[in-house]
Amino acid sequence: MESIRKKAYKVLVHQSLLDIKNCNDSADEIFHIAHTFHHLTEALVEDFKGYNEEEFWRRISFLEEKFGLIHYKSIFKDAVKRDI
Repeated sequence: MESIRKKAYKVLVHQSLLDIKNCNDSADEIFHIAHTFHHLTEALVEDFKGYNEEEFWRRISFLEEKFGLIHYKSIFKDAVKRDI
């Protein structure tokens, strides 16, 4: 995986923690955000060996549909464009 994509995923992890922090007592939303991102944090530790990006983005689509969390894809794309 390209290093810029790895950096962009790190930005997403940070955003997910902010989203969890700002949830208004929605245990279901907190659970699904944490569930989506815990695999990503594991991949960061393992330098993305065997990481399934398609599955991650499928889970992101679920967060969009279920909770209206539509910002993750644009944050990722912006981070890749900026080459953080």
